[in-house]
Amino acid sequence: MVDNAKKNMSPEDIKKYQEIGESMYKNIDYTTSNIHNAPSLLDDAVAYITESIKSGLHISYTTKEERDILETYYGKEWYLKFDYTKEDLEEIITLKKE
Repeated sequence: MVDNAKKNMSPEDIKKYQEIGESMYKNIDYTTSNIHNAPSLLDDAVAYITESIKSGLHISYTTKEERDILETYYGKEWYLKFDYTKEDLEEIITLKKE
């Protein structure tokens, strides 16, 4: 499928996509696992989740993946940033499993 798409692209389009790819990947430091070196898409995801919670989304409505992102970005006690306690989070996770 990819090969067919390339065959149908003009040389200008191929060059444009190559430039986009280079732009995306040259800004990533692959020698460290520091989350802050990741592309701005991660920053956007954190900002979106954070603003959603600040705007009234209860953390019980966040997905495990969203909580993992917040933990990676803000640390193990990410929930304190939103005035929740460890017990609140444990209760929420327990209820979701039932």
